[in-house]
Amino acid sequence: MSHSPGALRTEALRILARVEDGAWPDRLLQQRENAFADSRDRRFLHLLVIGTLRWQGALDPRLSPLVKGSYAKLRPHLRAALRLGLFEVCVLEHPVPIAVNEAVAAVGCLESAKAGGLVNAVLRRATSAGRPPLDPRLTIPPWLAMRWDRAFGKQRSRSLINAVNLPGRPFLVARSHSMGRDELARVLTGEGITTEPSERHPRGLRVLSGAPGQTEAYRKGAFVILDEAAALVAQLACPADPRPALDLAAAPGGKAALLAAECEGGLVALDVSPTRARLLHQTLRRFAPEGRCGTLLADGTQPPLAQGSFSLVLVDAPCSGSGTLRGRPDKRLRLKERDIFSCAKLQRRLLEAASTLVGNGGSLVYAVCSIEAEEGQDQVS
Repeated sequence: MSHSPGALRTEALRILARVEDGAWPDRLLQQRENAFADSRDRRFLHLLVIGTLRWQGALDPRLSPLVKGSYAKLRPHLRAALRLGLFEVCVLEHPVPIAVNEAVAAVGCLESAKAGGLVNAVLRRATSAGRPPLDPRLTIPPWLAMRWDRAFGKQRSRSLINAVNLPGRPFLVARSHSMGRDELARVLTGEGITTEPSERHPRGLRVLSGAPGQTEAYRKGAFVILDEAAALVAQLACPADPRPALDLAAAPGGKAALLAAECEGGLVALDVSPTRARLLHQTLRRFAPEGRCGTLLADGTQPPLAQGSFSLVLVDAPCSGSGTLRGRPDKRLRLKERDIFSCAKLQRRLLEAASTLVGNGGSLVYAVCSIEAEEGQDQVS
């Protein structure tokens, strides 16, 4: 049974308000989407939440001048309703009356009638001249836009900003010991998921439509969902060596699960955070071959492991995440320039510790999901 559009938007406002308070949208969506049995409802909820977060930096300058008093002091549900309504008009191109009325109805379920009146008045003024154009450059922090201008040139920087505002697509990798890529694609087609083979990863599938995380194949552990770049890191890192491998900062565990399936000598997966280490253990218990992987709660800068004992040490280091803004739009709302430099210091310490653990003829693989030179090329140099 499909839920009403009002129920979906009300849930979207709840999630957006909690994200503003520091919660992670992907986790909230995983928790709340099960309340909606229809996969179309789940996809629409995801679109509303992630899309509003992606464009928030450009929506706020359009809305703030239209609020009497302080826009920043509005209750979170009201700000979320204003952003959601304008996002629907400007990005999804929904008819103005429908978008405004739905935003008013949704906030009315969570706040007073007076709050609905405010949302109605502001959105009517914001759309009085039609669809106001949104500046994609405003969707990322100004300091980051200027960094990208300097690093890549203004034309490439503009293309990069446009790219991070496109909707992301899920990527999945068939577990080699479970079923092959072509067979998995056929199974997923039967569950309403459209895919195409990756040109870069021999077991990878790009998802064109559908929610693979809701399938029976996923519940049976037939594939791992992770970013394509992350899957490529695991693919490139796999050693042809009987000695064990080490993933020095392994949570949440997608890459580690792929590595464990390929490493002849098995894998040790380590993380310093108790919460993330539990998540890592759960992921590997579900997706890694039994008996091929061990998890360890420890500090990667001071690993309690024997020097020179691993064929491969993977340092997929904590980073600013500036390369993940397409799939993690909330990241752009939290990112500070100082994060780049503090992460670079930690990355250097992890690399120094990792270098002592690599055995003769082994490999040290360094990966980050940042495109800032201080965290990438400079570290390698």
